[in-house]
Amino acid sequence: MAQEISLEQATERAHQAEIICLMMESYPDRVADSEVIAIASLLRRLTGDVCAWLIEEQAVKVKSK
Repeated sequence: MAQEISLEQATERAHQAEIICLMMESYPDRVADSEVIAIASLLRRLTGDVCAWLIEEQAVKVKSK
């Protein structure tokens, strides 16, 4: 992946994912069934990038030890 996103971007994406999850938890009756697929896709992209960044950072730290 070679640092495709920065720490700041990873932080922002994780925060966005958290807010989306909070909204779904707080207002489950306001989300249409058709919107759930779009929300799930957005969450996958947001959390996938963050997860990949964290895995890469962990590998770099282990390698440098």
